[in-house]
Amino acid sequence: MRLLFQLCVVALAAAWPSARAQEIAWPSAPERTVWLAAVGASFGDGSTASEPVDASTAAKLGQALDRLAGEQGHYGDGLVLRFLPGDYETHGIRLRPRWHIVGAGIGTTTLKLVPGPGHRKIKSAYHSVIAGGWGPQRQASRDFDNIRVADLSLDCNWRVMKAALGPILKKASGIDLLARQTLVERVRVSRFGAVGGRPSWREVFPIRIISGMGDGANLPGYRDSVIEIRHCVVEDFVRGPSTGTAWPYCTGIMVSHRGADLDGTVQVRVHHNEIRNIPNGIAFGGAFLQRAEFYENTVTNCGIGFNFDTGGNRGVVIRDNRFFACVGGGSVNDGKAFVIRDNTFRLIAPHAPRFAYWHNGLRLWDHTRGFVVEGNRFVFDGESKSAARGILLHGASVGLRLFQDDAGGWQREVDPHRFRGNHYGGLLPNLAGPQEAGQEMHLLVGDRAVHLTGEADAVQFTWLDD
Repeated sequence: MRLLFQLCVVALAAAWPSARAQEIAWPSAPERTVWLAAVGASFGDGSTASEPVDASTAAKLGQALDRLAGEQGHYGDGLVLRFLPGDYETHGIRLRPRWHIVGAGIGTTTLKLVPGPGHRKIKSAYHSVIAGGWGPQRQASRDFDNIRVADLSLDCNWRVMKAALGPILKKASGIDLLARQTLVERVRVSRFGAVGGRPSWREVFPIRIISGMGDGANLPGYRDSVIEIRHCVVEDFVRGPSTGTAWPYCTGIMVSHRGADLDGTVQVRVHHNEIRNIPNGIAFGGAFLQRAEFYENTVTNCGIGFNFDTGGNRGVVIRDNRFFACVGGGSVNDGKAFVIRDNTFRLIAPHAPRFAYWHNGLRLWDHTRGFVVEGNRFVFDGESKSAARGILLHGASVGLRLFQDDAGGWQREVDPHRFRGNHYGGLLPNLAGPQEAGQEMHLLVGDRAVHLTGEADAVQFTWLDD
């Protein structure tokens, strides 16, 4: 017989320590400012707002940026590109180190990606409105540092780009940067898309900021890196095919750094952003993270709030976020030492069968350990009874550390997940259950330790902990 427990445990008064973000000290802006305009009574050299550079077409904007990069020597002291109010078209802006791109505000300055002759020559499968830093950098002077993008709307223009470029184009996004030091604030991204099909063509990243790939790629992989994304908006569904089993999806804001850089100074902060109306997408995600904090974001009408499934993420704090009208709250595998605290998850039923996998408040599975899940609110807002659980644990090595000793032998150490003080409404009881015999699982519910061996008499454990 399976062992089935039903628990209701009052949360302890003492809270687990909270990792609070510290303010990031950003370097000052470059001294030189260049003004650009989509329309103007008169154009000039851009030294003043009254005589801006002519950026009235995508070709003219591209020529101006190439000229400025040449004057800077491509790796110079940097500059501030100030886009006056207006609607601009671009074939894609390639940032250089120490460049800032600043508009007059969301909805006031808009950059739209449009196809150009260069797209067919390059034949890249992935195009972004703003990109930079991709490729090996061998000298410190070539570090992509002091990058800032602010006060803009970015239109990825998927359908027009795809119609013009055909099979060449697989994905179109807003911001795609590999840099040592990046600040993105008050930016809205919309009309992104992907072609679907193979795994590498399915997932698009409307905002992706990374400081290294973490997987041995021939890319910089900065040991010291700072990434901050704040007060941004990512909105609207992922464009692309809506049928078939390999449909496109997105991770609205994606961050990453080299997984090996535990000794470096690494800060990642994603906060006060809004992700909305992406029913076929994920709001937040990360890869190879060692230290990161996601807090006070609002996610509305999306597929799932967050997903971390690449690169053994650790030390991630997810706190004080609001997930409204989402099919799922979050999912993590191959992760350790996460803190998931004081979030609100209000779930709705899947609107298509393909999204049913996301339909749980929190899914922790293969090779996760040492999580603190505390003070969250999981509620189902649907009209009919939910098939979802507030928390679902499953898979191999959950709450267990596996490591090799000095002699090369494999050892195991219990590192359980901890659950306390969470509230649930309208959902099935939480469930912990190894999928196969012999898969151990360890967790703490309030002050009670639970150890599952995966044997026939102890396969599942259900509980409530508020």
